[in-house]
Amino acid sequence: MRDHRPQTTASLLDDETTLGNIQQRAIALHKLNSKVQACLQCAQACRVSNYRQGVLIIEVASAAWSMRLNYERNQLIKQLREQMLPQLQDLKVTINPSLAADPPKASQTPVLKRKPISDKAAAALLKTAQDAPAKIKARLERIAALSKKPQ
Repeated sequence: MRDHRPQTTASLLDDETTLGNIQQRAIALHKLNSKVQACLQCAQACRVSNYRQGVLIIEVASAAWSMRLNYERNQLIKQLREQMLPQLQDLKVTINPSLAADPPKASQTPVLKRKPISDKAAAALLKTAQDAPAKIKARLERIAALSKKPQ
């Protein structure tokens, strides 16, 4: 019989649970990805997709990268065996075009362009603000003041 009682988040992330296993696997693949990218020197064009049963699966951005890695397959397997994966048996290269797309830059905030407020609209806002409560009046006056600022 299943236990349907609520569980804490910490208990879900324990090492014995399925979610904990997934988390450990993701961390291991991330570490392996950084090591392989340093070894291959193609950080922007490829990434480790999976590693299972001695087969390392690498995703590349284009068919050109796939050809390049396939030409160097034997050297890569030898290098990876020596440096980090002694049990590596094979290397599989798959193409994932989404790697070629430039990732959005998090450091840049989008610039919002405001449509200019006409003098007529500003006058209507000020007229509406005359009979409004104080809080709304202040807001309407701030919006009306935007018509006077240069864009």
